[in-house]
Amino acid sequence: MDFAFGPEDERFRAEARDWLAEHFIGPFAALKQEPGGHPGEARGDMTARRAWERELGTGGWIGLGWDRTDGAYGNRAATLTQQVVWAEEYAHAGAPGRLGHIGENLLAPTLLAHGDSAQRARFLPPIARAEELWCQGYSEPDAGSDLAGLRTRAVRDPGEGTYRITGQKIWTSLAHEADWCFVLARTEEGSQRHHGLSFLLVPMDQPGRIEVRPIRQLTGTAEFNEVFFDGAVARAEHLVGGAGHGWRVAMSLLAVERGVSTLVQQIGFAQELSRVVRLALETGAAEEPVLRDRLVRQWAELKAMRWNALRTLGAAQKPNPNPNPNPNPNPNPARDPALHLASNDALDPASRRGAAHDLPPRGADPQAPGPRDQGAPSVAKLLWGGWHQRLGELAVQVRGAAAALGPARWTAGRPYELDAFQRLFLFSRADTIYGGSDEIQRTIIAERVLHLPKESRR
Repeated sequence: MDFAFGPEDERFRAEARDWLAEHFIGPFAALKQEPGGHPGEARGDMTARRAWERELGTGGWIGLGWDRTDGAYGNRAATLTQQVVWAEEYAHAGAPGRLGHIGENLLAPTLLAHGDSAQRARFLPPIARAEELWCQGYSEPDAGSDLAGLRTRAVRDPGEGTYRITGQKIWTSLAHEADWCFVLARTEEGSQRHHGLSFLLVPMDQPGRIEVRPIRQLTGTAEFNEVFFDGAVARAEHLVGGAGHGWRVAMSLLAVERGVSTLVQQIGFAQELSRVVRLALETGAAEEPVLRDRLVRQWAELKAMRWNALRTLGAAQKPNPNPNPNPNPNPNPARDPALHLASNDALDPASRRGAAHDLPPRGADPQAPGPRDQGAPSVAKLLWGGWHQRLGELAVQVRGAAAALGPARWTAGRPYELDAFQRLFLFSRADTIYGGSDEIQRTIIAERVLHLPKESRR
């Protein structure tokens, strides 16, 4: 199995790099990404960020790799390898976190798998053009990681043929900016747990029926929100997967959230780690043996996470146990400063970009579920959540006492300023909670993979 970048991938890389160099300039350059953020974080000019999304859509960079069996809803065809190439170049350019992530990477694959032709035709082109942004209506105050306990209800109006939704969702990223929300709600009276749920597409512009309340966080920003539905309307034709089958659709979406997105996410993680390592080398903190060991361990764990993601995503068949014939484990160490801490070998700055052993098999199906391991998404979530949290701790440890000081003098107009590493530390405290807490992920692995006795939920 070939895990290397091929000539077509390198041509794709050159095209992506040239396009970013030509378009990520002017007013967009002010949106340059810093560590410690989140795609939906309420930093930066939101008008400019939406304009950047539309620029990506016009350039054809949204919807890469979407299944084109029933139509070309996205702007380009791209192999999984080329999607990795694009994500790498996007991260290297410092382009901002994607406001359209939820629609493009979560909802779109779900509609391609479970939606009907009319739903795909209606919703996928506006996502690809960045004309409509989405948020995810899953968690509730009493049903966070235990999603099956949700109580939001959707009642079918036999006269109008619509659903009326009543309830509350919480920790809803981008709800303050979103045009639409996909909502998991209970549509069968008397149903319990994962039975009787449905997956509905709901327009957010419903004054008096939908209220969004931002949740202020430790970072001073408020990308998460509470969302209250008071008779909000969803059309019957916007029910995905059929009435009562919402759990199946929702779990399919979560597999995408904790699968394909994880691989792209790790590219940003690598850049954050590189910044921390550079700071440690510049300040001399890396000379301290215990801290040096933690930095090297962080680098090694990131490599292990990447391999785990590729194992999950790469192919339906088992990957080659020795896919890398190149004895050099990193053909481009100059872009990976952590390697300075792991090896004393001479570094070659001219080495070709991209580690061949880090790539998915060429031609792999982007929609393929990978190994039939029910615990794979939960393992991935456990790995990256804890890793990113430890990176935040390392970031402030490397800075030492200076980490307690803000980047600017306090003023009444700007009373709460944080630098990038402080934001990384504070935001990453949530990584082991959102998207399914660590406790829930371990329960899933115990019950569904190890077949241990089920936990009592009384």
